[in-house]
Amino acid sequence: MTDRVVLGRIDESFHQVVAAVVEEVLLRLGHSVEVREGPHPQMYPLLERGELQLFADSWLPGGHGVYWDQICDRVVEIVPLFNGARFFWAVPGYVPANEVATLEDLARPEVIERMATLVVQGTTPGAGLTMRSQQLVRDYGLDKAGWHHVIGDLQAIIRTIDERIAAKEWFVTPLWQPQYLNDVHDLRPLDDPLGVFPPPDRASLVAHRAAFDWLPARTRDVLGRVRFTVADVNTMDRAVNLDGRDPLTAARAWMTGHADTVRAWLD
Repeated sequence: MTDRVVLGRIDESFHQVVAAVVEEVLLRLGHSVEVREGPHPQMYPLLERGELQLFADSWLPGGHGVYWDQICDRVVEIVPLFNGARFFWAVPGYVPANEVATLEDLARPEVIERMATLVVQGTTPGAGLTMRSQQLVRDYGLDKAGWHHVIGDLQAIIRTIDERIAAKEWFVTPLWQPQYLNDVHDLRPLDDPLGVFPPPDRASLVAHRAAFDWLPARTRDVLGRVRFTVADVNTMDRAVNLDGRDPLTAARAWMTGHADTVRAWLD
């Protein structure tokens, strides 16, 4: 089989490795694969128009819901690749939990006084985490207390966390799971009593509806069995960010180490 598949993914490493697992499965099934990537606002319209046949991964129903709701009549959810995808704000573990436990605590004057900065480094403008972080600054009254959430990207968040933890500073960061930083640093999610962040999502492989119908039956069956965990994604994400592997190499290494799991998908 040489049927070509166009696979879309978000241009952040934790999304890239998830899509790379799907890419490798397709390659093993005999497909040729073209990978296209970009930010959230760019990729979902491509999926809607059928310019992407498959997309990995959509965080549903909450994380990517604003995009999914606009295109749901033209797409189909194939399989939840993993469960437990979620957003949160976090502080380093050395910040005492009895002083900073919830997002509400960030407005307390004694907490503000200890913070190295009231600037919260965010990620890209179209990300679900960004939209909800901007909302929580307002909903919790943090803007009135002097807090500012700024747009950036994944690398800006990584730099901020690495540098401020090395300096043992008090700070707050938007974060998510899966993300390798949760494995290499002690970062404590803050409680969100107002529920600004959605409950944990499923991270799903999705397809343009007509494209999914076009795929061979065996390909559809195999894709419907692909499942792994948040911890697995963190392992692959760490290989990309700390070991310098490209996403496909990281995915292949994980699949080699979990040969029985992969064999069950393919069989």
